[in-house]
Amino acid sequence: MEFLNDEGLLIEQPNNLYKLSSDAVALGNFVTCKPTDTVIDVGCGTGVLTLLIADQQHPRKMISVDINAEAVKQLKKNLTINQAKLKATEFLTLNADARELHTLIPANCADVIVCNPPYFTTGKKSQNEHISQARHDDTLSLNDLASLCTKNIKYGGTVYFCYPANQIAKAITIFENNNFRIKTIKLVSNQKGIYLAIFRAKKGGGHQTTLLV
Repeated sequence: MEFLNDEGLLIEQPNNLYKLSSDAVALGNFVTCKPTDTVIDVGCGTGVLTLLIADQQHPRKMISVDINAEAVKQLKKNLTINQAKLKATEFLTLNADARELHTLIPANCADVIVCNPPYFTTGKKSQNEHISQARHDDTLSLNDLASLCTKNIKYGGTVYFCYPANQIAKAITIFENNNFRIKTIKLVSNQKGIYLAIFRAKKGGGHQTTLLV
């Protein structure tokens, strides 16, 4: 059990599941939404983004989906642990392939979609299937994410996601091809330099982009 923020939000993460990362926390702290919004957390894992957004933004509803049944089970436990802090939000947790989400919920029902997607396409995979799913894009490529966002978000809705900073051009191209406009790019650094880009994309709209460093 560890604290997720300074306000006492807690998360429990078993060793066999993909652990909390600074990327997810940076993304969660960047997201904004309204109290009337429905938010979808794609590839929710044990609930880092779900918990942060519900605690900080208080959306009306959060739909959290992951293909990993063990992760969804742990997410439900983490919601119970923090239930006293999350009363403003209704939660729906789904153990499903996010690419089929449009068959499980009403079409274009989301105001906001968030995702910390797997981005490894090559390289040695972990022998732990849960961790491998969270790191490699076999079950959710960036193309898959853009496509499912098109099916599940309202016109004018917002998608927040992060991706390696050295693949910014790829992310912009894929989302532009799916009728999204990249409105903001926030660059994140560590001791080795800029390594991550956080994107705010809007379904439809103009092409002006703000760069934050």
